[in-house]
Amino acid sequence: MSFDVDTPRGQETINHTAPNGTVELAIRSAAFPGHPEIYSQKDIEKEKELAAIDFYNGKTKDGLDVVLIPKTYSTSPGINIHAVKLPAGTSHLGYAESHTGKSHSGDDKIIAKYKQTIPTHFTYCPSILGYYHLSRFFDTEHVEPAIVRTMDVAAHKPLADLGKAKAIGSNNRQQWTEVRALDDSHSNSTLYTKDGKQLYGALQANPTGEQSYPHLSDLQGASAFAASAEFSKVTSPNPLKLECIDASGKLNQSAVQQIVQIKDLSDMILMDFIMSQADRFSGNIHSEKVYVWIENGVLKHEAKKSDPAKAAEQLKEIPPEAVLINRMIMKDNDAGLVSGNSAKSYHLLDKTSHIDPKTYNRLLDLQSKLQKPEVAQWYQTELLFTPADFNTVKNNVDQAVGILSSRKDKNLFLDASLSLALGLEEANE
Repeated sequence: MSFDVDTPRGQETINHTAPNGTVELAIRSAAFPGHPEIYSQKDIEKEKELAAIDFYNGKTKDGLDVVLIPKTYSTSPGINIHAVKLPAGTSHLGYAESHTGKSHSGDDKIIAKYKQTIPTHFTYCPSILGYYHLSRFFDTEHVEPAIVRTMDVAAHKPLADLGKAKAIGSNNRQQWTEVRALDDSHSNSTLYTKDGKQLYGALQANPTGEQSYPHLSDLQGASAFAASAEFSKVTSPNPLKLECIDASGKLNQSAVQQIVQIKDLSDMILMDFIMSQADRFSGNIHSEKVYVWIENGVLKHEAKKSDPAKAAEQLKEIPPEAVLINRMIMKDNDAGLVSGNSAKSYHLLDKTSHIDPKTYNRLLDLQSKLQKPEVAQWYQTELLFTPADFNTVKNNVDQAVGILSSRKDKNLFLDASLSLALGLEEANE
């Protein structure tokens, strides 16, 4: 894979100038061919916000300073993009030097993450981009928007030095050491542009209000997930007959939670199967709190605000009969297409007995779309897939269709849908 800054790509490119004059590119990938409607207005706004981030003199729309801080507390050597009010006289790098730890104050927010492909590690930029667009094709909101972003090598070096110096644990230190050495040669085509002047990777929005998914986040390894009570509900051989409305006509929180969780997990398993994900079950399942209610015969939902003051204001507008549930966030998706496929190895899709009918129908549609040459080209130009990556996804989709369609009308139920269970249409957030 080689990234040429002069190759036309994307539906919009914003140029940013690094301190030494190098022109960095923030590229909003073109929409999935023929399907611009799968991206919400919120997705487009988030993509535009990501593209507008200036790594050096940037301000957020709230007037906060953009500060890049190396991620020192996990294996992959990514860069967190912070929004903070810089104290007077403090430089960006000076602030970063004293704030590399995992914990940070409430007025210091991580708004995005910047990751490149790391040749010796499970960090693969096309996987991050692939998950975002796949999630929109399936009409799931589990994955935050991501764009293609380049960065001047000279500006990255001091951050890599800082990552190496402040790394927590030998694994992280080794990754930063390797990246810093790569910065010196800047010739590896999987993370440097063809002219060698810049890194390229994925810039992804950081979800707000995310937390660990109760119990699921604690499971270590695919075998622990396969043995979990949560997965046993996904594999249940009986149709879902959940009383989502109680005797008084109100939504039953536990039934609503169960059906949403089953949908979330079957969506996750299918996407991980397609994307050959190797690292889902090491704490990489997160959640957010969401209000769900029925209004004039329409199912509505709204994510709970993470800021306590905003959450209190929001609650005044939410109908009192709304129920609060956990909805999955798939936050760390960078270990796809590189090594192994946990969902396939542990036969998780073969064992799945409940799936959203919309997801199932979209899978069939995706299979036919992947036959088109313009779609293969889109994956390579816009999402930076290699031809081998595209073939992996195409073959995985064919296998997924085979696994699920052979069991339809037998022991696969297209019933993992809250709107279907309630017989209501669902409003977009």
